[in-house]
Amino acid sequence: MTRKTAVPLLALALIAGLASTADAQRRRGLVDVTPRSDRHGFWINLGIGAGTDSYKFADEDSYSDGLTRPAFSIRLGGTVNPHLRLGAELTGWADTFTDDLGERQTQYLGGLLLIGQFYPARDLGLFIKGGAGVSRSGVDVVGPFDSHEDGFAWTAGLGYEIKLGRSLFLTPTLDLLQHRSEARDEFGVSQPALYERLVTFGVALTIQPGR
Repeated sequence: MTRKTAVPLLALALIAGLASTADAQRRRGLVDVTPRSDRHGFWINLGIGAGTDSYKFADEDSYSDGLTRPAFSIRLGGTVNPHLRLGAELTGWADTFTDDLGERQTQYLGGLLLIGQFYPARDLGLFIKGGAGVSRSGVDVVGPFDSHEDGFAWTAGLGYEIKLGRSLFLTPTLDLLQHRSEARDEFGVSQPALYERLVTFGVALTIQPGR
C-alpha cells in the first residue's frame, strides 16, 4: 500500500468511527432523557372535606334530609402505569351532638375499601375512582354504650391532581360512599336493611415520594 492510498483510507476510517460514536451517543441520549410520567411508584393521599350524610330503610321510599359535617379520607397504594393507580382507602364522617336527655352522642359512618383510580389522559391529572369494601354505621353515647351495624360499601368519585412540586399535588375531589347493612332485634327478627350514603366535596394533598 502506497502513502497516497493509505492517507485516504485512514481518513475514511476516522470519519466512520466518529459517525458510529455519535450515533451511539444519540441512541443513549434518547433513552436517558425520556421524561418519566408524573404518576409512578408509591403514593399517599390525605383529604378533608364537607360530607353530607343521609339514610333510609328498605321499607322507605326516600332518603332523609342531608346532614353536612366534616369528613376525612386517607388513601395509599401503588401505580400500575400512568393510567391506573390501585390502593386502599379509609374514610369517615361524624356528627357530635347533645340529645334531649343531655347525653353527648356521636353518630358516624366509616369505610375501609379497596380502590382504583383511572386516569383517561396520561398528561392530565383528571381521574375517576371506584372501589368496594366494608363499612360501619353507628351511634356512640358517652360511656359504655355503642350501637352500630357493619355492612358492605361501595364508592365512586372523581378528582384532579394539580402539581405543586415534583412529589406534591393538590387534589380537589368529589366522592360518594354507599353503605348497606342489616340488623336483628332482641328476638332475632331481621329488620329492614339500612341504606346510608355520604357525598363529600373535599380537597387533599397527594404525596408521591421519590422518583
